[in-house]
Amino acid sequence: MEGNAYQGFEFRLRIEGPKGVQELVLPLGITTIGRQAGNDLQLDDPQVSRRHAQFDCTLTECQITDLGSTNGTRVNGERLPPQVPRTLAGGNVVEIGGYRLLLEQIPVRAQAETKAPMPPEAEPASKERPALEATSPALKPIPPLSEEEAPPAPPAPPAPSAPSAPAEGEPLLPPGLDKYSRRLLDYLPSIYHTDLMSRFLALFESILLPIEWTIDGFDLCLHAGSAPADLLPWLASWFDVVFDPTWSEAQRRTLLAEAHKIYARRGTRWALSRVLEIYTGQRPVIEDGGEGRTPFTFRVSLPSIPPGLNRELIERVIDVNKPAHTTYTLEIEG
Repeated sequence: MEGNAYQGFEFRLRIEGPKGVQELVLPLGITTIGRQAGNDLQLDDPQVSRRHAQFDCTLTECQITDLGSTNGTRVNGERLPPQVPRTLAGGNVVEIGGYRLLLEQIPVRAQAETKAPMPPEAEPASKERPALEATSPALKPIPPLSEEEAPPAPPAPPAPSAPSAPAEGEPLLPPGLDKYSRRLLDYLPSIYHTDLMSRFLALFESILLPIEWTIDGFDLCLHAGSAPADLLPWLASWFDVVFDPTWSEAQRRTLLAEAHKIYARRGTRWALSRVLEIYTGQRPVIEDGGEGRTPFTFRVSLPSIPPGLNRELIERVIDVNKPAHTTYTLEIEG
């Protein structure tokens, strides 16, 4: 073998992520990528699935396959359909979660063989003795390699393509949806894993997935701290409470979060005091009983009337939360 003969490629990854930059030489065969321990390339990012994607490299090419990940795999800005291999070229950029993987394709050539010197008796004859060269059994010419045995010529690596941008006027899809199927395609045999079928099933997923999200997150709508503001009146109706515009959103959420404790002790001094404290932002003083006080009467004292409120509004709150058979007097110290 004369000179350097082509042998194949060596594929390297330049990995840019939250923890810096590192390089990895991809071995021949399959290299798995994921967030879970046990993958050949572990990427610690919440946007990376436990088994996200895999590389499949040979001497002549390298392919990447998305394994049905949640957030998808992109090559030069284009999202890959799941379970469909994509052949990569040098300079391609693979995006997985918060990581950016640049593929380098380096031609590998075999080293030239070192010829051992021939002994004097085996040296070929000079031009004056052509018959000896043709008849000597030790000097049989090496037959040339056939076209099938010869290694292919190294292909020129294509120039990296620019990331594809969304078409002008194209509607933006909400997070979790895509033009390609993310889940339903996995229920079909691999013969149906085509681009057309993936796009077709994506139509049904755009209807099904938002319904599943609503069901999965419905418990958040039942909590006073996470429910949307428009649902607070509905939650208040469970306790027969009607908020007027003087109740701020923070006051409404606080009352609803403690409503189970307040209503368990409704009609007591503690319950009335806690409701007034939430509404006015001041701790009231409630006095009942004692010598010289009329039975079933009590007195409520507040330091002052907060801005935006008046005496009538405070009395309305007391009327709703006091025992029905009692009367009271409201005193404002300020």
